[in-house]
Amino acid sequence: MSKFVSNKLGRFAELGKSLTKATTQLALEKVEDKVLKKKEEAKNLHRKMKAAKELVQSMGKLKGALMKVGQMLSITEDLILPPEVSSLFTELQRNAPAMSDADLDAVFLESFQKRPEELFKVFDREPIAAASIGQVHRAVLPSGDEVAVKVQYPEIVTAIKNDFDNLDNLKKFVTLLFPKAPNIDSYLKELKRSLAEECDYEMERKWLETFGEMAGERFPFIGIPKCYGDFSSQTVLTMEYMHGVSFSETLHYDQETKDRLGQNLYDFHNFCFYEARMLHTDPQYGNYLFQKDKIIILDFGSVRTFSREFVCDYIRLLESVEKRDLGEYKKCLLQFGFFGEDDPPALFEEHLEMVHELLMPYLREGKNSVPQSNPMEMVKGFVDKIDLRGRKSPNEEFLLLDRAHLGLYTKIKAWRSCIDWTSSMKKYWHDLPESLE
Repeated sequence: MSKFVSNKLGRFAELGKSLTKATTQLALEKVEDKVLKKKEEAKNLHRKMKAAKELVQSMGKLKGALMKVGQMLSITEDLILPPEVSSLFTELQRNAPAMSDADLDAVFLESFQKRPEELFKVFDREPIAAASIGQVHRAVLPSGDEVAVKVQYPEIVTAIKNDFDNLDNLKKFVTLLFPKAPNIDSYLKELKRSLAEECDYEMERKWLETFGEMAGERFPFIGIPKCYGDFSSQTVLTMEYMHGVSFSETLHYDQETKDRLGQNLYDFHNFCFYEARMLHTDPQYGNYLFQKDKIIILDFGSVRTFSREFVCDYIRLLESVEKRDLGEYKKCLLQFGFFGEDDPPALFEEHLEMVHELLMPYLREGKNSVPQSNPMEMVKGFVDKIDLRGRKSPNEEFLLLDRAHLGLYTKIKAWRSCIDWTSSMKKYWHDLPESLE
């Protein structure tokens, strides 16, 4: 097992090496043989696969910010990247390399002055999950309670700091996958903030308790594990072990069950954003388990809070889309930083029409299912008309808000759930009457 690299020079060299290989592979894609177009398309996909594999291997080894970006890409499924490529990022969630036994012991000795076997009645050293910040082990407390123990990688905080010190490489990585990406400085700032919070397991324990209390009797279909404070620290988090099936297994449920799961997931999402103004923003499939009557959310390392003002302005944006009110829509886009005052009026008009068409299925009364067409094709058609490179990114709140929305969308779309979108959403709007004046 290779040793985890946390120092700046080592991470810079490792990522730089992978970027060079991936860039070389993708550069070949520009060579086009129009006579053999079908064959060339297959070759291009093969090159993208090789480039993605280079990046995925680097992400799994380096963890930290790079692996987090990979996990964020995994929830896009085939909406943005070819399905063969996005599946590699999904695989990253399941098969990231684990830490060594010596590193595992070191974390426990620092927190509890005991090795895991001295702290727990039973401790399985083989992790059941490995992610960007830490890995999860199955264990049994002295009381006999079955628990899941999340253990943070040693020196991961230093590694993440060094990733952001190597900002040019992070930007190059994003640009390699999305050549037309705008200036992403505000998104990187938000990613840095959220990753710093994810490294604080004491903060995550508070979020687990907060969301558990919020769900309570009001949302009995949401399961959130309870924490064991005596067996937790800033780098170790011990939680109730909860049983359920993976998301892929829910796809075999009957349609009535999938409709109910979709509605329940959407209802809880709306409550969290519009009323509680805080969202669980790490919707990768590995953070969920399911029962036919329950949705279990396991990981609350990434939580975003929103000001009342932001939520009210977001409602104004949705209302302007529904009413096709171009004047109000333009004000909202400018306020959120999507476009600038110097942009031509036609750009705002085309954007409103595109977003209105995208959101129409979710603004109709009654129960509606998610269209099975790829909405990103419509977005791509709009983006192709303008040059995003160098443009300022929207407000940083949108990075994690969009991430939460995308995770919600991909689950409900895969379930083909037919649900009531407008009633679930708009009932919270009326609790903010001053926002609609």
